Amino acid sequence: MFASLQTGVISIAKESLQDYYNVAKADGESALADMKANLQRWAEELASGALTTADLEFLLKEEAALNEMTALKQAGLAKVQLDEFKGSIINLIIATLSGLLKV
Repeated sequence: MFASLQTGVISIAKESLQDYYNVAKADGESALADMKANLQRWAEELASGALTTADLEFLLKEEAALNEMTALKQAGLAKVQLDEFKGSIINLIIATLSGLLKV
């Protein structure tokens, strides 16, 4: 699961933030690493039915690691672009974790 998320974050960075690719990749990977324990727990809770996808989306939007993105902020990325990047990562995580249930 984690490797799939890392690959997805790299793709999102490459597709949406070409000019900031290296910084976006680093921030995205750092956020995933910081959230790894939470992601594993949330995947288990989603699979057991203790968590809904709406709950997961809320948790991800509140996740401090995604709200940091320090390097992108320092690089001068506009807030709108930063929000779109974070939104894409949230959608990737939801799709990945939800996809695990269908296997």
